[in-house]
Amino acid sequence: MITNSTTNLKELLAKDEQFLSNALYRVFHIVAERGEGPYLYSTDGIKYLDLTCGIGVTQLGHCHPEVIRAAKDQLDKLVHISCVTHHTLNITLAEKLSRILPGKINNTFFCNSGAEAVDGAIKFSRRINKGRPNIISFRGAFHGRTLCGTSLSSSKELHRKYYDPLLSGINIVDYPNCYTGKEPEKEASRVLESIEKLFKSSLPPDSVSAMIIEPVIGEGGYIPSPLKPVNFLRELRKICDKNGIMLICDEVQSGIGRTGKWFAVEHYDIEPDIITMAKGLGNGLPIGGFSAQKEKMSEMLPGSHGSTFGGNPVSCAAAIKTLEVIERDKILDYVSKTGSELIKHLEGELSTKGGSAFDGKSKANVRGFGFMIGIELFSKDIAEKVIQECFKEKILILSAGVEQNIIRFIPPLNIERDLLFNATDKIIGIINKT
Repeated sequence: MITNSTTNLKELLAKDEQFLSNALYRVFHIVAERGEGPYLYSTDGIKYLDLTCGIGVTQLGHCHPEVIRAAKDQLDKLVHISCVTHHTLNITLAEKLSRILPGKINNTFFCNSGAEAVDGAIKFSRRINKGRPNIISFRGAFHGRTLCGTSLSSSKELHRKYYDPLLSGINIVDYPNCYTGKEPEKEASRVLESIEKLFKSSLPPDSVSAMIIEPVIGEGGYIPSPLKPVNFLRELRKICDKNGIMLICDEVQSGIGRTGKWFAVEHYDIEPDIITMAKGLGNGLPIGGFSAQKEKMSEMLPGSHGSTFGGNPVSCAAAIKTLEVIERDKILDYVSKTGSELIKHLEGELSTKGGSAFDGKSKANVRGFGFMIGIELFSKDIAEKVIQECFKEKILILSAGVEQNIIRFIPPLNIERDLLFNATDKIIGIINKT
């Protein structure tokens, strides 16, 4: 646990302990008072460079003035109507999303969070593939904290312990990690073969309604699906097409420009059946959704799924403005170009080509797309020390991975290049000293 200390801070943390559930884990024991752009300010007046984005949420930084203005203006007009009537904001947002979603995906159901989006996507897939109760998810994945999301997830034992019985019909298979291990170049083929063996041995493919996968594993370690020598997602697409299985890409963390494209699946040149989104969509306001082709979504009859607060006017106003700013300011191009330069810089300073923290030649393994970068270190202890030393330098970063030995690099998409690289050099220096 990481803290700074003043009398006021101690009083606030004492009240936090007394009145807030212990289940809610906080990495840094400071109390945030306000945020502006890439910076977070604590109640005791300390300014931090926030490279966490609230775990990949504030794509445009804290309190982006145009997003805040859009939300404030909407507060004066209409805050909530639920499904009592139609309203213009969710219509406008859904239409805007239809223009940036991959392929023919053009229809969206709005909710409040990524976990709700995943739940809705699973319900939808089972409704489309009636009588096929099984779902395949991938080891190390994180799909949310609801009972459904927990059942699909396997990034941490703590997330699942004592919650049995979990949702039935969930089958977890290996996720291909082509960055570390003995034969990383064979990982994609190995996992694909294991799925085919599973179908032949114990899980009939015609009992499976969907596969759900993060194109870039998030909580489980910032591991992109393999592109070479095998395009893993393309091969999964083929397996799903062959067996009538719906492919769900969970883009809650990797979507909305985080990887330099609107959605990470675009790096693989495929179209899933369903995409889930949340986090960065509202730049801090709660909104999520799942999207598919209109023809398929029409099979969800009115009332077969719902949400009291999902797609509320204020969150939709913030999301519309977030998308407009990303598009207008050509932020995708910036993230793609700068992210590639950043990865090369990190690799040059921390690893040999293709090296890892486990080969005796490198400090780290570096991988990712855009501004979704994982820096895998030798152990959890080293990662924690790096995070602590960064905190002393007033830089906030997070860990990830089943072993918690990976530094996740998720800065705001519009962070200034010089600021980003200066912070990166400080982090590199800390890693090299640790």
